[in-house]
Amino acid sequence: MVESVTTPDSDDPSREEFLDAIEAETEDLCHIHDHITRIITNLDIREEWFRGYDDPDRAKFDLEPMVRLFLYKHARELNQSEVARRLRGAAYVYLRLGFDQPISQQIISHNKRNRFNAAERSLLKDAADVIRTVCGEHDVIQSNEPALEPEDVQHDQVSEAEIMDAVQRATDLGFSEFSADRASNATYPLEAYFERQGYLNMSRAGTTTASRRFARLSERKTVPHGSSHNRTMKKVAKPESQLTFDEFVTGQQTPEWKRIRDEVLEPFHAGVENILDELTDEDYAEAGFTEPVHAAIDITAWNFYASPFISEQDARTSDKTPIEVTIDGEEKLLDPDHPDLVSGLKDSDERGYKFATITIIAENTPIVLGVEPVRDQRKWEKEMGWDVERTSRADIVESLLEQASRHVDIHKVFLDRGFSSLETRDVIDQREQLYVLGKPARAKVDQDHIEDIQEHEAYDSRIVHGSQTFDGREHEMTYVYTPSKKDGDKYAVFTINEHVDHHRAEALLGQYSQRMEIENEYKTIKKHFLPTSASKDFRIRFLYFVIGSLLYNVWRMANFILRDAVDVDLGDHPPILAGELIELVAFCLFDPPD
Repeated sequence: MVESVTTPDSDDPSREEFLDAIEAETEDLCHIHDHITRIITNLDIREEWFRGYDDPDRAKFDLEPMVRLFLYKHARELNQSEVARRLRGAAYVYLRLGFDQPISQQIISHNKRNRFNAAERSLLKDAADVIRTVCGEHDVIQSNEPALEPEDVQHDQVSEAEIMDAVQRATDLGFSEFSADRASNATYPLEAYFERQGYLNMSRAGTTTASRRFARLSERKTVPHGSSHNRTMKKVAKPESQLTFDEFVTGQQTPEWKRIRDEVLEPFHAGVENILDELTDEDYAEAGFTEPVHAAIDITAWNFYASPFISEQDARTSDKTPIEVTIDGEEKLLDPDHPDLVSGLKDSDERGYKFATITIIAENTPIVLGVEPVRDQRKWEKEMGWDVERTSRADIVESLLEQASRHVDIHKVFLDRGFSSLETRDVIDQREQLYVLGKPARAKVDQDHIEDIQEHEAYDSRIVHGSQTFDGREHEMTYVYTPSKKDGDKYAVFTINEHVDHHRAEALLGQYSQRMEIENEYKTIKKHFLPTSASKDFRIRFLYFVIGSLLYNVWRMANFILRDAVDVDLGDHPPILAGELIELVAFCLFDPPD
């Protein structure tokens, strides 16, 4: 049996020296790193503080990683089984701590008993308490694991160099087309701001984030300050002030938000085209997508928390002149600065900016092909009878299909019942594309069909053929009534713009379920690729969402490039998780000059 050497008791100065050193270094590291795990992995551990085994040659694992492991365990307040799971997790904690491979719970337990005596184990707990206290004071304790540093990344079959090359290639393709009208003697080139924006989007930081948090990622000698960041990004999204020919002739100027949309989407589409060209490159063993493609359209929201209304007291002390409106018979004071593009959400007390996207789904690499801002009519605008520029769901679908048609040939389009209207169906039908579109079961004929199904002894679904007319154009349609997957006691209704039989309808509804890929897209963009922002400026909000969508495409693109290396089928879990791409892209967005 290996005997461990006793550490000096708690009164020994070396104990206080260790704890004081840990506290001082943790304090310093909290100004550099934003997560307690990174604090622990960057601590300077002196081996003389722990004696460990008498015979170090018999130790399978070095002392320093093992010390970090127990500091990590106690500081994160995990038990041994939880630590073992973390070491094997997608975030590759074992690499950060300095191990070549994950270690089991049994090995952790063995080292605890035989490598550290009681005094050393007590010292590790006290040191972890110090680390947790200091990190808590700096608000760098989080429940999730941080993204990987580039030097940490070693997938089973993918080298660090391969990952970095893939991400570099993808970011070069996605972001090379953005520009801004700036002075020739500007302190920083535009790419420096996009480098910083990439970091903000991916770390969910705000534009006022201290420069040092970003500076540590950049190879530039100096980086832009947050105070100038918004001004520069607004210039990227600033539309031309000169009227177009049509505006000059008609005297009707395009709304500002549409001009902003057009300005931002041009470089976005150039980046999409670059990425799609790469995905079809014959150098790869398997194409990233094949045409014609299936596409999904949906709408997501980015919350905006400021109320549109102000109190009478605030109105009396404000320089603003509030607008009097009536809602449900109640008079209210509307904030004149409330953004036009902020709409109400499903929850009555929530509001936000809405964006619609069209995305490749099914067996292809998911890529966002188009983005469209959504301008809904607000309740007070409807009740007051205001004539406002808004986007109907049919307008949104038409714009997104037009954007997507710049890049790919679309065969099928899948939409939820929020888009259900004759006009929307007509827009898709005129393009000779097949759609599967959810439909609210509000009509009496729908209720009659559902009641007939419920009363039938053998059948739990029904197919009904018919046609509808819009603007003089007649469209063949199939109505499908089927039990809801969310609630078996209710029925879902779908419309298909062809006369199809039961087997064909069943196959199409199976494909419709792939529409959920767009929901996963929104979750990924919001969780990993959107910055924190309280800005009211639509230029900033739309630009940041478009950049987030491009970063999603970059992530998908980088994983496609790596698939030859890891032999992963399309649709399997990607080699690089979105959270692990965060800082990789921050390193690769641009190659700073010497």
